[in-house]
Amino acid sequence: MSIHLITDSCCELPDELKQRIRPDVAPLKVTVIGGGEYLDDGTVSIPELLADMAASRKGAVSACPSVDDFAVHMERHDQCFVVTLSSKLSGSYNAARVAAELVLESHPHKKIHVFDSESASAGEALLVHFLHEKIEQGLTFEQIIPLANQKIATMKTMFVLEDLGNLLKSGRLKKLPGMIASALSLCPIMSDNGHGEIKLLDKARGIQNALRRLIDIIREHTAKENKQSITMMMTFCNCLERAEAFRVQILAVCPAIKNILMVPTGALSAMYANDGGIIVAF
Repeated sequence: MSIHLITDSCCELPDELKQRIRPDVAPLKVTVIGGGEYLDDGTVSIPELLADMAASRKGAVSACPSVDDFAVHMERHDQCFVVTLSSKLSGSYNAARVAAELVLESHPHKKIHVFDSESASAGEALLVHFLHEKIEQGLTFEQIIPLANQKIATMKTMFVLEDLGNLLKSGRLKKLPGMIASALSLCPIMSDNGHGEIKLLDKARGIQNALRRLIDIIREHTAKENKQSITMMMTFCNCLERAEAFRVQILAVCPAIKNILMVPTGALSAMYANDGGIIVAF
């Protein structure tokens, strides 16, 4: 029996990888307060969403997939792994867990395991890439689970934001430890805290200074790893040229990084990354 992969729509995969994996996707929804509603199904115009958020006085909010959204996919497969964004950031993980319990009650022969990625966007995609590799290597369902849990525990997700508008409007910025009022003139460099929550690593004036500082941090984190041993995932919001230049710079100074897979953000990730944001996971 093959093992199928199911994700929520915060998991952005490069087209080539998506075609190979063909995951089922449970979409989240983004609602701009006083504006439009966007189902994160891969068809959203990100520039349109960004313009809508910029025009809104209160920013945007999101809604996770329903239990039924996940259950309908789980019922199609005898074995499946489900990857969601961090349970500390969304109800997606809990919805998937409830769906798995309901499906297994009716179909006890199935094998379903739900992973809390403790990340989002690039981090989710990197975990899905890892799971796909293990499935392709012929490992069993039971063999893969502890390996994936170890991957989650050691994975790093980091990001730089240029536009803090939606975080400020939604009130989420004040919840991030270490942020101060002067953040309006700064670009924060942020990371996961190892448990799926967001923490501030550093801040710099201007996006280019922030990206240079992030490169330094990545180099520090990978300095002791074997040469050409790490695959990195990068997602970017409406800034392809910046992301490509950033990719070249990372590869030039971080010998442990073998390759960097790049993909633009979908609607949910764009809501948080906002215009010009870049997210990496490794």
